[in-house]
Amino acid sequence: MMRYCPSDFGLISIVIPLYNEVQNVRRLVLAIDGAMQGYCCEILLINDGSTDGTATEIQQLNHPKIKLVDLQKNQGQSLALAAGIELAQGDYIVTLDGDLQNDPKDIPWMLSKAKAEQWDLVSGIRQQRKDSFLKTVPSVVANYIIGKATNIKLRDQGCGLKVFTNTTAKKLHLYDQMHRYIPLIIHLNGGRILQVPVRHNPRLFGRSKYGLERIFKVIYDLVVLMYRHRLSQKSKKNSKLVKS
Repeated sequence: MMRYCPSDFGLISIVIPLYNEVQNVRRLVLAIDGAMQGYCCEILLINDGSTDGTATEIQQLNHPKIKLVDLQKNQGQSLALAAGIELAQGDYIVTLDGDLQNDPKDIPWMLSKAKAEQWDLVSGIRQQRKDSFLKTVPSVVANYIIGKATNIKLRDQGCGLKVFTNTTAKKLHLYDQMHRYIPLIIHLNGGRILQVPVRHNPRLFGRSKYGLERIFKVIYDLVVLMYRHRLSQKSKKNSKLVKS
């Protein structure tokens, strides 16, 4: 069926993983409604095995743009994002966190940058972060390690607010905790990336799911990612040699 979208951007898919965000989800949807007036949107809410009634709250919203993806067990943010991206039909796919720390008001101008300048990914850099010490320090350390290990100048890998072209998002193969490295993965695969400053709000409800143990997980996952990338590059190089 053909869809009609009055916006120049076509359909926008907004993908949001949620884990125990019952107090935030209604406010988040209202904020998206306010920011995205005039755009043709679908809102994919991925309930990642929440135990606090998040899925029930979403159903009670009875919102015409919402598509609820209800994962019965907690799969983690990467697989929740992957589930949403797989179902997304938009010409552009937007991701953001479900805790209201990302501001939906930043989405329209990020979309404009992506379309006008033909970026594969426009990714946020959180300004004046409103996070606790336990969340900020692992993030800063992780970004430093990634920069030193790869010699690639990408800031704030962990910002959840991102705008992708459909093709770019659909090529991502997210597993384990690979959502932390989306800008790096796209860069390594030759994608065009723009990083832009975005607003960052304090968390009002619920609690962060991150802590100091994240640093060790970041190091392990980064080693695995770079090893697999080098194997892939070596395989491609050998394939070209055989053909020649």
